[in-house]
Amino acid sequence: MNRMSWASLGADPACPVQVREIVQGTSNPHSHEFFEFVYVEEGFCLHFSGGSVELLMAGDLLAMCPGMEHHYWCKKNITIVNILFMPELFSGILDEIKNLPGMADLFEGTLQTPLLSHLSFQNRDEMRRTVDILRREGEQREVGWELRCKTLLAGIILMLSRVVNTRFSRQESKNPYLGYALKTVEAIEEQYMVPVSVRDLAANLSISPDHLTRQFRQIMGITPTEYLRRRRFARALELLLKQRPISEVYASSGFRSINYFSREFKVIFKMTPSEFRRQVRANAAASSLTVH
Repeated sequence: MNRMSWASLGADPACPVQVREIVQGTSNPHSHEFFEFVYVEEGFCLHFSGGSVELLMAGDLLAMCPGMEHHYWCKKNITIVNILFMPELFSGILDEIKNLPGMADLFEGTLQTPLLSHLSFQNRDEMRRTVDILRREGEQREVGWELRCKTLLAGIILMLSRVVNTRFSRQESKNPYLGYALKTVEAIEEQYMVPVSVRDLAANLSISPDHLTRQFRQIMGITPTEYLRRRRFARALELLLKQRPISEVYASSGFRSINYFSREFKVIFKMTPSEFRRQVRANAAASSLTVH
């Protein structure tokens, strides 16, 4: 496995933060000696790490700690922003950062799988502005640029922590819309493998489907229909990677028929489930031949 160093980036070692907007394609497994935040601007791909697979789409923010092995599988190249920084960057305030919700495992290096958040539209706008300023500061390097880069990156970390805290905290909230979103996520996790609709989810909350969709999208950044679809495909991908029969995959992932599953799968991944499974098998065979 390739382990990337800060020097291997080919960037100025004096710059505390590297921000790169790149077109990402399929990659080999690798890890880094630095932290990496990945923001997906356009497109979709599969991301593998820690034995898990996620379907990344526009608006997703992924956080990984040093040493975390991962790789991408892209049918079509996607546009992402890499935000890279060394662990010692926040040495003076590291304890304060670790005290933020969800940040202890990330900054102590004990995170087992990447921290994935689906940003709201408001957070996406903030992320875009922050990335633009980070890049400009690194290029122009006016007085105090190092401090501003550090401050801006701390703002991204704070945003990530607030998203994690808002969406996955089990504490009671006075915001009823947050409660709707959390209960809907819980219901989807429990029921995605069986036929369930937004109408069913809304009925359990005694609200209309349109109202649930609006409030869920405000909190989560995507609709409950898209969240349910993403969850089902994530499960299907896990099973396909294990070379399970297509008949088992569609049924265990909550799709209503094998024809519907195959059609929707091809719309997203531009290949059938059988073709995907064969490609995974071929890639695994090729990888085994290169191991010495």
